[in-house]
Amino acid sequence: MTTDQSAVAADAGYDPITFSVMLSRFNEIVNEMTLTLEYTAWTSILALAHDYSCAIYDAEPRQVAMADALPIHTTSMHLVLAEIATTFEGAVNEGDVFMCNAPYRANTHVGDVVTAEPVFVDGEHLFWSVTKGHQLDIGAFIPSSVVAAAKDVWQEGLHIPPLKIHDRGEPREDVIDLYLSNLRYRDLLHGDLLAQLGSIGKGRTRLQELVADYGADEVMRYVDHIIDYSDRRMGEELASIPDGTYTAEGWVDSDGAEAVDVPVKVAVTISGDHASIDFSGSGPQSPSGLNGTYATSQGAGAIPFMYYIDPDIPHNHGCLRHLDSYAPEGTICNAKYPAATSCATIFPSDLMQDVVNKAMAPAAPDRVVAGGARASNLPAISGIDERTGEAWGALLFNGAGGGGASRGADGWPIFATPAAMAGQKSLAIEQLELLYPVVVRQMEVERDSMGVGVHLGGPGVRLDIEPTRGAMEVVTFGDGQDNPPYGVVGGTMGIGGGQYVEAADGTRRFVSANGYYRVAAGERRVGVSTGGGGYGDPATRPVERVRRDVRDGIVSRRTAHDLHGVVLSDDWDPVVDEQATAARRAELAAAGRPLVEPSAPRAATWLAETMRDGDAYLLNPVGA
Repeated sequence: MTTDQSAVAADAGYDPITFSVMLSRFNEIVNEMTLTLEYTAWTSILALAHDYSCAIYDAEPRQVAMADALPIHTTSMHLVLAEIATTFEGAVNEGDVFMCNAPYRANTHVGDVVTAEPVFVDGEHLFWSVTKGHQLDIGAFIPSSVVAAAKDVWQEGLHIPPLKIHDRGEPREDVIDLYLSNLRYRDLLHGDLLAQLGSIGKGRTRLQELVADYGADEVMRYVDHIIDYSDRRMGEELASIPDGTYTAEGWVDSDGAEAVDVPVKVAVTISGDHASIDFSGSGPQSPSGLNGTYATSQGAGAIPFMYYIDPDIPHNHGCLRHLDSYAPEGTICNAKYPAATSCATIFPSDLMQDVVNKAMAPAAPDRVVAGGARASNLPAISGIDERTGEAWGALLFNGAGGGGASRGADGWPIFATPAAMAGQKSLAIEQLELLYPVVVRQMEVERDSMGVGVHLGGPGVRLDIEPTRGAMEVVTFGDGQDNPPYGVVGGTMGIGGGQYVEAADGTRRFVSANGYYRVAAGERRVGVSTGGGGYGDPATRPVERVRRDVRDGIVSRRTAHDLHGVVLSDDWDPVVDEQATAARRAELAAAGRPLVEPSAPRAATWLAETMRDGDAYLLNPVGA
């Protein structure tokens, strides 16, 4: 418990020890829910990759506590829970369990299935225990639950409005059977559903134990106080940022059809202890699954402010009281029914977070972060295992790109997306090759893939994977291949990255960030993710750190010279030429650096530098 938390508790007439214990109990409950789901899930996307979130809400519902999970889930899950509560108003009973994945019913996207159980004590509804898990498949026209090629809601899979799947403790087996019958990998996904139910059941049990220890009135009194404490602290943090309206723009690579460089614009207004985030002026909704939803527009606007604040502040409903986001319906940020929104959690929500950071750079340069990789090099792979004749599939985070740098640190590797912020995990190569008929030829950090600065962006990754028994189908989705992660406060941008299929004879066909294509036996799929953007002037990074970056193979000697202003010998363990370094750094200091880079679309470099004569390029392929 921090000194501030103790003082607030005492001043308000609350016991600071009980305040701390209560806060810790809630946090431990969601952590136990998380472990329960991890250890009991059947598919790698949940059990190994951690593409799920757990949280506790009171009956209103207000978020009380959340696990260390995916920000795009935890900043918007209250919306779909409120939709469930409203739909079943007057019919929420002890022992009920609800499900929903419908994007137009306040959920994030069709791949995220919410399970929610009301928690009753002595007949009174006090809490909700909730999970949101990304399903390996949801019945789309291709084997993936993230389908950029979908043209409408009917192509992207099964939409489940708020639905009761347990009634007063009894499973509704017919409803559950209807759900599972519309999915590929029925048995695996049944196991995942049971894991989510086990997780919320664990939350219910632990919450009932907490109330038994302290009494309902006392527990709910501290719930109010915990939320109010976060409310006050969040307001103080926002009030420390200068009032004003700050604007920025970014560009989506493609709308999934023919349009490129679709704008995403934001105006952030800081007024006292409140922030309004307005995405008006953004481009029209796309004819593909590359659209945002109402829920993701709310989450994407809030996420940057959640990491601007003191990390000791509990993330709950109190923080969200100070933030409101608006995205006009019919835009790429908030599509209108029946547009497909299969990719909404990452596309364009990742870019929406980026433009908020870009907008806030002049007002809060010590709080913003540089751009992170936007779902770069995250293939969903599938096929028929010739050993068993059974269908297999996996969503891989192994090739994930790097995160953006910040004032105090280099960016994280294997960042995945701003929506997830490294909340997802990579599979060990040994696990991947054991579970699926593939072999990984190469998985390594890509040198010079990140933006540089006083702090480097997290590096990108080269992932080279080949099917071993029959063909492999690949679904890719994402952004930032043409419009890369930005550098901030003088930092440089990432490279953009890309992907291609290489045949045995060496011919290559490059694929845009979004596509559905086949890798035949004897071919391999190669992806290079972009690194994150850099923070601060590269010529101010400590010389010894630059020397080690070169020695470790993260940065080239050319980048060290051209951008960091460090001149090194050609030795394996390079030696610094101090006189030449001083002269080069003086040149760079005189030239200066922009606050944000790039300032115009299509600035990525990797594709142009990597393609050669004879290579093919496929834009948004479907079945190529």
